[in-house]
Amino acid sequence: MSAVAAGEELSPRVRALRERWDRVRRSIAGTGPWSRDQDSYPGYEPFHQAWLEHEGDPFPVRLAQAQAAWRAAVQPELVPGHLVAGTPPPRTVISYPTGVFAWDFRIDEEVLARHPEAEPAARYWREWRAGRPGPELPGALGTPGLSDALWTSGISCHSTQAYELALEGGLAGLRERVAAARPGHPEAADWYRALEVALEGVAGYILAHARAAEEAAAGAGGEQGAEWRRLAADCRWIAQAPPATFLQAVQLFELLFLLNGHDSPGRLDQYLWPPLRRDLEAGRTSLEAAQEVVDCLYLKLAEHVCYGATLGGQLSEGGDATNELTWLCLHSIRRLRLLSPRTALRWHRGTPEPLFAATIHSLATGATFPTLVNDEAMLPGLVGRGLAPEHARDYTFCGCGQTTPQGRAYGGYEDLILNSVKPLTYALHDGRDERTGAQVGPRTGEPGALGSFEAVEAAVWAQVEHLLTLGIAATAAWRRWGAEQVPDFLRSLLTHSCVERGRDWRAGGADYHEGMVDLVGLPTLADALTAIRQVVFVERQLSLAELVAILDRDWAGAERLRRDCLRRVPKFGNEQPEADGMMARWLGRINDWLGAQRTAFGGPWGVDIIGWSASVAMGEITGATPDGRRAGEPIADCAGPAQGRDRAGVTAVLNSMLTLPMDRCHGPLALSLRVSGQAVGTPQGEAKLGALVRRYLEGGGQQVQVSVASAAQMRAAQADPEAHRDLVVRVGGFSAYFVELEPRYQADMIARTEHTLG
Repeated sequence: MSAVAAGEELSPRVRALRERWDRVRRSIAGTGPWSRDQDSYPGYEPFHQAWLEHEGDPFPVRLAQAQAAWRAAVQPELVPGHLVAGTPPPRTVISYPTGVFAWDFRIDEEVLARHPEAEPAARYWREWRAGRPGPELPGALGTPGLSDALWTSGISCHSTQAYELALEGGLAGLRERVAAARPGHPEAADWYRALEVALEGVAGYILAHARAAEEAAAGAGGEQGAEWRRLAADCRWIAQAPPATFLQAVQLFELLFLLNGHDSPGRLDQYLWPPLRRDLEAGRTSLEAAQEVVDCLYLKLAEHVCYGATLGGQLSEGGDATNELTWLCLHSIRRLRLLSPRTALRWHRGTPEPLFAATIHSLATGATFPTLVNDEAMLPGLVGRGLAPEHARDYTFCGCGQTTPQGRAYGGYEDLILNSVKPLTYALHDGRDERTGAQVGPRTGEPGALGSFEAVEAAVWAQVEHLLTLGIAATAAWRRWGAEQVPDFLRSLLTHSCVERGRDWRAGGADYHEGMVDLVGLPTLADALTAIRQVVFVERQLSLAELVAILDRDWAGAERLRRDCLRRVPKFGNEQPEADGMMARWLGRINDWLGAQRTAFGGPWGVDIIGWSASVAMGEITGATPDGRRAGEPIADCAGPAQGRDRAGVTAVLNSMLTLPMDRCHGPLALSLRVSGQAVGTPQGEAKLGALVRRYLEGGGQQVQVSVASAAQMRAAQADPEAHRDLVVRVGGFSAYFVELEPRYQADMIARTEHTLG
């Protein structure tokens, strides 16, 4: 296919929708429907009423009935000119959402404050929840201050579903799967009935959009009226039959994606490609018309935070997966410059060169997407953690970039987030928090008792193992509880094997059950340990106790030593064997230990280093560290060098990264690079960036994400935000408009090394 599937310019329709989006866009924190009044209350409590009406039903059926009623009460908002519709279920006092960070019966206190007439329903649910057994969490999880070191996400966080299961056969096909599997699992009869009710609720939700379009069409004439009549007909069709056109397939996906919590769409260009291919082959559409649909889909997905999407890569049976839809999606990313979907392109040696060049062009022009991820570096780790080769080749991204088998896994993929620097500060204080003095970790000895570097490392490892063991036990307890208390019917329907096994997505029905630990700030830990070894045990400039005393006063009176630790002592990312080896050894140690642990359903644990705003938040609650970092400063923002620590150039950064055990890591190990627009503002500059990225990927690098923004540009944006509203920066696993970041995050972006590419 041609490298240019559509014109560079947006169509008039898409231009108008993009301008509308720009007027009402919200910050990166927004997850609600930005385009409507916050008070979308329907005037009653549909979930609560249906729950009471079905009091005699078994728990899963009763829950499905209540959730179906809540979803069908949606009040669709239609946007003139938009080809894709979809509004989330209403924001009521009582609901049961399933999505990112939402997986239980919910009492919305904000809505209750506006609608106190729902207080009897809220009181009922407070009492109901109080009488329900909770998870048997480890008592130590309540240790004061523990959350400064370890964050847990409860039952689950991110996931991707197999939307092709719905697109291929429609809701009717999903019903047929339920009917075919039911006889083999009589013990799951109530659960299968709940799935049927859930599908009725999905159909009701879709038909509500059809009715809204019919009402809008009745009051509109001309082209807009015809489009709303088309939308109504499409919704009525997909409520009962498989999609017959590409636009119907996109519409069904969007509505299911909203109901699924607007999490991670996964391999968009794979499961939406068959209906587009059929339309193209039948002459029902053109690439130009399809581009407009894809643009509208991307604008629709950008209405809420939309996590991991994936383009390209390989087919499950092998061979390059690039198709015309891959190109259309890439064009939408580059031309629309939206913050989401947070998209990655899977690269391998069979990736078409024009696609790779177009991806580099997208990055060079400041879109920040797609991230580039290396199939050849990821697949060994995927197979190593137990995935069948065909499932490994079908991997996708979820959340901020974690890898998962598309539609086949149950795992949070942000199950545990470790402040990797805290185990060091605890170890240097005999398990106490360096700021509060509270005993958070195990006693591992006062600094004076740690007489060798090996003893220091052993103390740090004891703190790491304590935190991770506690977090793994807590996650297992949450998952065992969730299997009984919070089923997810829609995700079960859209995940391979759940229906066939007769087991809910949360109860062991998926093919794979994984756990993930995000190691925030690990390069800072490695740099700090390198400094301890160098200045205390090799050069013997001072004792460990003396160094700890200096850290406790945030380097006051020891500025010369701080500068020495910061500038002379080796740092990861500069091709210095001492520091690079420290990073590789600690990453490998944690990764291998986690690989031997098991989730509640028997799957492996793994490690990633994504890089996100936690590096700032966690740095603020972490004391000074031996690498020269002051108390409260950010810790490392990705798997690459800590901010400003790489001084030997971008080639040294890449070579240092390639010393890490990437073929063994769950991954990805994210590398953030920031370059100035001047460095890539010419064809020659783009070519240099492409050559640099290709060399890294061919060398075995797992992932690279690029921000094109100079420190001067960002400072100018701070001085005149209105003139720089469209400056996009890659914070970590997500991108943001620079001027919408809080000042502390802006400062962190400016502090990152700016590479010139030579």
